[in-house]
Amino acid sequence: MKNLCVNEANKLAIRKIYFVIASITIFLGGCAAGFEGFYDHDRAHDFSAYQTFAWISPRPMTVGATNRAPSPLLEPRIISAIEDALRAKGYTKEYAADSADFVLAFTVGSRDQIRVDSRSTMAGGYGYYGRPGAWGGAYYGYGTETTVRQYTEGMLAVDIFDVKVRKPVWHGVATKSISKSDREDQVGTVKAAVDTILAGFPPP
Repeated sequence: MKNLCVNEANKLAIRKIYFVIASITIFLGGCAAGFEGFYDHDRAHDFSAYQTFAWISPRPMTVGATNRAPSPLLEPRIISAIEDALRAKGYTKEYAADSADFVLAFTVGSRDQIRVDSRSTMAGGYGYYGRPGAWGGAYYGYGTETTVRQYTEGMLAVDIFDVKVRKPVWHGVATKSISKSDREDQVGTVKAAVDTILAGFPPP
């Protein structure tokens, strides 16, 4: 009996360890992605009956404001990532839009940004003043240090339309300052953006 209790305690401890490891992994994954998500939806709409999805057209990507033409490989990568994410949520793909509960479209864009950061700098010490031999108060010199940084902000927006009422019911956006490594690993970057967006679908 004692051994049985010990085994059960060990199993419980192992489960707790796995839970902590999984939580840390999810947290670090979210931090590594670095995307900021924004969501909006029709609060009067019922999403609970949704089971199937389809694309609004064979070419569901729209290119928004951008400083450079996107790679022709970007659209199929986003399509694949969205389909995988929706299937993982339990939705089934339909190939005919009219046969689905909802249809999707998405927009990509990027723009060059300039960020200006200013911070106060301070240098100080003690001076001598007043009567001979007395310590003076502290004196400080204030200045401003300004840094200018240029970066590219990438954006992916996903729109969901209800098939029955033929109107948009959900909108999600992910934005991020795009680094060189993000460009080199486009598949990983797309997945991170899609995961950020669809974390808000269906809405609570």
